[in-house]
Amino acid sequence: MITIPEDCRKLNKGSDENSNVLYIQVLEKIRLWILKGYIKEGEYLPSEREIAALFDVSRMPVTQALKILEFLGVVRFIRGKGFCVKSINLHHIIKCIGFMVMSEENDITDIQEAREGIEVQAATLAAQRRTDEDITRATAALAEMEARRVHGKSPAQASLSFHEELVKASHNDILVKVNDFLLEMLKSSRQETLRDPAQLTLAVQQHREILQAVIERDSEKAGQLMREHLRILPTHH
Repeated sequence: MITIPEDCRKLNKGSDENSNVLYIQVLEKIRLWILKGYIKEGEYLPSEREIAALFDVSRMPVTQALKILEFLGVVRFIRGKGFCVKSINLHHIIKCIGFMVMSEENDITDIQEAREGIEVQAATLAAQRRTDEDITRATAALAEMEARRVHGKSPAQASLSFHEELVKASHNDILVKVNDFLLEMLKSSRQETLRDPAQLTLAVQQHREILQAVIERDSEKAGQLMREHLRILPTHH
């Protein structure tokens, strides 16, 4: 059996041992085991019986917690071996969450509003914190976008890459993770990509201006240009 510190296997059972309360705590503890590296990708969780013994509970809340983790793609069941920890597949998690919370009426608008909040702040920080390597990667993404435009190919992925690189240049891990989440939702939506030649030209020009502001470390201008960009071309990739 794996070694789990005492504080990572204590549940707050109180006087209520209802499995509907306990399974949430079991799920959270197993999440911490994985997060803290007690169980790594490719390794197996203890059996349901062993986990129940660790927490001093019945197997019912353990079974419920494992079913949720399997649904989210955190673990997978292998017959004869048990539950194996998977690499976290963000796209799968987005699909699960989107199934529960997204609607055709408001999904695109909600994504774009959230995206503006993240990317404007990221562009502002990028202008303050960017490195030469950050500029090189963003420049390469912009060049790819322009090349695809010239050759009549879809620039959608290159455009997304440019935005991703600017968020990474903020050097704020939370912004990067939230942006990854939003971009996966964007990819999973029925969002229109840039097709109109005039819009393509405008998008490339706006990207170039944003990048230049970041290069010049003009944080106020970078944030302002990003806000204008996302509002003028709100539905492009």
